Amino acid sequence: MGASVLVRVNRGLRALAADLDAAVVAGVDALVLPKTDSPEWVLEIANAVSELERERNLPPGRIRFLAQIETPCALRRLASIASAHPRMAAMALGPEDFSAAVGGSPEFDLLLAPNLSVLFAARAAGLLPLGFVGSIGEFSDIDRFREQAAHARRLGFAGALATHPTQVAIFNEAFSPSGKDLEWAHGVIAAEHDAAAHGLSAFSLNGKMVDPPVVRRAHEILALASN
Repeated sequence: MGASVLVRVNRGLRALAADLDAAVVAGVDALVLPKTDSPEWVLEIANAVSELERERNLPPGRIRFLAQIETPCALRRLASIASAHPRMAAMALGPEDFSAAVGGSPEFDLLLAPNLSVLFAARAAGLLPLGFVGSIGEFSDIDRFREQAAHARRLGFAGALATHPTQVAIFNEAFSPSGKDLEWAHGVIAAEHDAAAHGLSAFSLNGKMVDPPVVRRAHEILALASN
């Protein structure tokens, strides 16, 4: 399976300029933008990346952005950040920095609402929502971390950023369809074809109602498995 190359750049202007100079090269797929708090900031970086692409004869617009939301003021501008530029591909809450910014600890009660806000804004804009409700620095309790990742997938997140090698396999497992998921999705699609042949858009499967949103979820599971 192939892998995408993402480079996290720094927020300060001097460090950011040096990072862009080093990172806007062939083979880099996306930049991770920390402490993104406005669409104007995204546009500034996009313009700089476009200039470097032209100078270096790189495909225009190929390098995408993953915006990290790490301050409370950014929550008020999530929709405009998500749609700030076509380079935007994903959004994620930075749990540690966000918690510090509001004077709290990265615990479930504090992180649930901002994570969901990022999830909703990303989905509305057609971006990938990344993250989970917990501290990204916690990796010693593997069972708890695995449950947090599985919970994030049930909420609708498409993946998460890892900070330790032990987290990678857990995320790959949690955000990939299980055998049970695939069996369910195949059953829904097969039943949908049979229902459509009888002119039905909603039907019953294993005692549960299935309508277009459920069918769409089944298609999404199968599409994810084929990637």
